[in-house]
Amino acid sequence: MYLSNTLSVDPSQVTKIEVVKPTKMFDKMLYFLSAGLSSEKEEQETFTAVSILQHFNRVFRAMKITNLVRLTKDDFDFYFDELGKEDDLQEVMENFALETDKIESEVFENLYLVVEHEENGIKYLIEVEIKRRHKVGEYPINVKVNGVVTDFQREDNETIDSMKQKMESVFTSQNKYDHYIKEKKAIFDLFVSNLEQDIRKFIKVDNITQGTKVNIIRPKEPAHNVKTHRDIVYVEPIYHGYYGFAEVFFYAWLWSSMVHSHNIYVNNFYLVDESGSSVMSVGNDGFYAGQYDTMNPDAPFETPDTGDFSYYQNNEYQSELAEANVYSGDSGSGDSGGWFDSFGGSSDSSDSSSSSSCSSCSSCSSCGGGGD
Repeated sequence: MYLSNTLSVDPSQVTKIEVVKPTKMFDKMLYFLSAGLSSEKEEQETFTAVSILQHFNRVFRAMKITNLVRLTKDDFDFYFDELGKEDDLQEVMENFALETDKIESEVFENLYLVVEHEENGIKYLIEVEIKRRHKVGEYPINVKVNGVVTDFQREDNETIDSMKQKMESVFTSQNKYDHYIKEKKAIFDLFVSNLEQDIRKFIKVDNITQGTKVNIIRPKEPAHNVKTHRDIVYVEPIYHGYYGFAEVFFYAWLWSSMVHSHNIYVNNFYLVDESGSSVMSVGNDGFYAGQYDTMNPDAPFETPDTGDFSYYQNNEYQSELAEANVYSGDSGSGDSGGWFDSFGGSSDSSDSSSSSSCSSCSSCSSCGGGGD
């Protein structure tokens, strides 16, 4: 179990809307025949790299967040902390401002900022992605917040049995489990609320959208070692393997087996695979984890018979979900656009900011929501 939230930020400032010239031959023909009306358009933000990073520097300092993990401009790592250096945020931000000239600051395409913080029993990893160019209507700033509890941090050479014994108290009764989730989510929600307030304080915005998700990882097989995933495509920043997070995050790989073995009633959460991609979302009408192998890494994955579920594609269990025939309607995984779609915009129905496409098989209201 870990917590996540994405704050999508629409800053208040002038943007330029520009036509994107197509690259494919057929689209080029339509572009010239329609005098450019058939082409996609995109927004270009007017903020500079230095100015927007200075704003976020103020946001984080107001929250007493001082540990920078990574700062990337256009796929080039300006800074990457692989040693766990503390209180390096201000220094790196100042160096970036000094070493980035005016032209470089104005012509950037993407900025990527990762910071870490710990308070009230939760360790946070916060990833800020800033796109200068983006689709019309798409918010240019996304702030992903991951929270892992520090109660079960793995010690050096600690055994799996010892880890499970340390976690046992959470699973001894349904009331204790529900209380633990509720307590940690309340702490996380307060932190995210304070983060949103400070973003609004230091960055003029038109709107911010957000919603907390409780996530449970369903490993392909029982976890034995600390996992790091720096060389794979991942959805949430916590899977990247940043310094100091592997040991504190390890308990999350044991969580699904614990709820299964204790037959905990699970609801209002997202089941994710080993890279953080959504497998299914479970609404208020959940299921007893011990009655199915949905949560059991010792057995092949199966779907529950009844409940309030939505299922997703583009994850490690896609073939099992397809075989279970849980998808309904348009899966969103392919190009469903028609011949005339070029005149109305892109025919690509997928959202580049998400790695999973959702297909509801019931009346699940949690799809795309917060899993509250």
